[in-house]
Amino acid sequence: MPIGRIDGTILLGNWTTFMDIAKAISRQHIVQAVKIGVAGVVSVLAAELLRLPQGYWAAISAFVVMGTDVGTTIPASRDRLIGTGIGAVLGAVFATFWGVHLVSFGFAVAATALVCESLGFGQNYRMACVTVAIVMLIKTPVSPWKASTHRFLEVALGIVVALVISALPPKSVGNP
Repeated sequence: MPIGRIDGTILLGNWTTFMDIAKAISRQHIVQAVKIGVAGVVSVLAAELLRLPQGYWAAISAFVVMGTDVGTTIPASRDRLIGTGIGAVLGAVFATFWGVHLVSFGFAVAATALVCESLGFGQNYRMACVTVAIVMLIKTPVSPWKASTHRFLEVALGIVVALVISALPPKSVGNP
């Protein structure tokens, strides 16, 4: 937050100027920023081409999993895909058999966390529960199974885009 001006230069806390901030940005930061931007655009365009209804989930997934290189993107991609798959199935099951209301949603989230843990995917419960919430709480004119399939496909698409773009040159050296 700016705290003052001297000779047209906006000052921040500790007398840091925007020029000091700009000097701290490396080539690797710029490369990563461009790759993230490209991944978002390509994800949305691909989702539109495939006629997926909410292509922004593809872009969000690409942003969530994209690391500085393909080596850091793979584990995040795996975890997001597993969590999304579990959440999509359980969200659709609960919505189909017990309806879409807060009580069934609460049970679905708890069951999802327990299923993730029992299958050895303990840390994947976060993405699984997010997917349950999306499937069960966002109103859609399609069946829960179709909505959950759309979410899974949109997430998978974003992951594929992130993996491809993170593997493209130039390679980042270290974390930006």
